[in-house]
Amino acid sequence: MKNIQKLSLLLISILLFSCQENEDNGLTHPDPTDPVVTISYKEKAKQTFDLIQQNYKINSSGLYLENFPKQVGDRQSSYLWSLDGLLAGVNQLKAIGYKDQVLNDSYTALEKYYDSQRLPSAYAAFPVQYSLDDRFYDDNAIIALELIEDFEITKNQASLDRAIKQVDFTKTGEDNKAGGGIYWVEQYRNKPESDLCNKAVCATAFTTTYLLKLYQHTKNEEYLLFAKRLYKWLNDNTKDPVDNLFWNDIRVRDNFVNKTKWTYNSGAMITNNILLYEISKDQTYLNEAKAIASSTYRIFTRTVDGKLFFPDHDSWFNVCLFRGYLDLLKHDPNAQNYVNTFINNADYAWEKARNSYGLFYEDWSGIKQGRDKWLLQQAALVEIYGRIAILKGEKE
Repeated sequence: MKNIQKLSLLLISILLFSCQENEDNGLTHPDPTDPVVTISYKEKAKQTFDLIQQNYKINSSGLYLENFPKQVGDRQSSYLWSLDGLLAGVNQLKAIGYKDQVLNDSYTALEKYYDSQRLPSAYAAFPVQYSLDDRFYDDNAIIALELIEDFEITKNQASLDRAIKQVDFTKTGEDNKAGGGIYWVEQYRNKPESDLCNKAVCATAFTTTYLLKLYQHTKNEEYLLFAKRLYKWLNDNTKDPVDNLFWNDIRVRDNFVNKTKWTYNSGAMITNNILLYEISKDQTYLNEAKAIASSTYRIFTRTVDGKLFFPDHDSWFNVCLFRGYLDLLKHDPNAQNYVNTFINNADYAWEKARNSYGLFYEDWSGIKQGRDKWLLQQAALVEIYGRIAILKGEKE
């Protein structure tokens, strides 16, 4: 956390920012010979969204490219996961107050992934007009979360109803193998010989989140009991007792634990603990959220040129952790330090980590471009700038 800094105005109107605790910790370094241009976070979110619309939107189908420019081997459009990242960004733009009709395009595109041919109905990984691809339980849980958030912002009952309908599909992903939990992908749940037959932390954690949110909106005890069952499995089977972070999955055929740790899994569990705390008022859940958050900040950050950055890969994963920090901040002011580091990263990325198209590097420290052509990486920036704008009260 930075203390208040007062810097003199020197020579050719060099403007430096005064940074206060719990306020914007800017990391930009403008050329002192250029006029100072201030751009709000809501404008950054909208400009990034506009770049996506300009470069990724396929006007003939209403879908989006997976990469821009399109890469060898890319299919007709993006996968569902990438579109979901865009939905999260669109939700923030709506929450800020943007009302452009184009904001509905990504939700219109979403319906092209809805597979009602295989029951229970659910979202497939690719538009059903092209093929009947696999249906992932994590994808569907994440989509349910975006639908619930859309309902919270727009009061569109159809979005909440569709999220409720997702529960029927989610139920097919749970059984007692590997002690419980949710499979990663539907097509491999009965193929234990495959490595893809696993109980995934991402699918289970995000399912827990959307079930808890459904409970908050409906007070249906079935959702709460289901969520608590999944929460217990996650803590009993996939949490590292040394650092409180979460592993990736358990392979069904031999119960082998993949101990890879990603920011998004632990971020989802921060959120789950906060939701359970808000529902039950049990301090144990809040304490657990604090412990996970503290560990993620210690383990996942790195120092580049004297500045802290979150991992140089998987921007969307990192933004999921940011969501968890924001949820914790509502109940723990100490989380402001974690949030400020993310804001600093996003500030730096705006100035120092963009390619010739204005699209963002995967590495927000600006060292490596990474998968800067991938829609999901770009969508993550729409979401984080939007969430920062909301945090700072930049609403119309």
